[in-house]
Amino acid sequence: MTVPEIVVFVASQAYQADPEAVTNAAVGQLSSVPGIQSSYNGFQYDDELEGGIKKAVWVNLWDSYESAAKQGDRLKSFFKEESKVEIYHVNIGADIAQPIAAPVMEIAWVKLKPGQSVEALAKSIAGLEEAVKTLAGAHNSTWGPTVEDPNEFVGLVGWDTRESHLKAVAPGTGAFEVIKKTMELADIRLLHVNLTKFSA
Repeated sequence: MTVPEIVVFVASQAYQADPEAVTNAAVGQLSSVPGIQSSYNGFQYDDELEGGIKKAVWVNLWDSYESAAKQGDRLKSFFKEESKVEIYHVNIGADIAQPIAAPVMEIAWVKLKPGQSVEALAKSIAGLEEAVKTLAGAHNSTWGPTVEDPNEFVGLVGWDTRESHLKAVAPGTGAFEVIKKTMELADIRLLHVNLTKFSA
């Protein structure tokens, strides 16, 4: 099963000015190592920024966590401390092909609240995954716990547009009710990104 490696970091002015040059230097070194299948990169939407800090996203697809872990130190070496890099490996439960090929991808982090049951959260997330299949503008989704923390799940959801996502989960919709139940169990944060496939 493919293992997505989600890399989120503060985008420096130099990176924003020429993301391809930096990506080529870093991801290009990984493109030939055993186990990597493909890589994608993009920026968080401007109107989602916190404190004006723009974040960049890389998604590397690996054939296994073991293959990704062998390159972990190498990957981290590409980033300066001020990049505040976050790296997650996700044990997804479904094919990632549709979400990652969509015009827009939502990345959602769902972190279990203290005192809540991870089994209940997993059940609630299964409900979210089923709900996505019925939503207008959605391109399917895949969800799973992170290797780093089994109490934190990541969802990768494809959409026609960011606006179609916001409309599909607005208050009063069935999806909103499913999300509301999930929020009783977990804290949720998310971002949207337009991903471009890396080609060396």
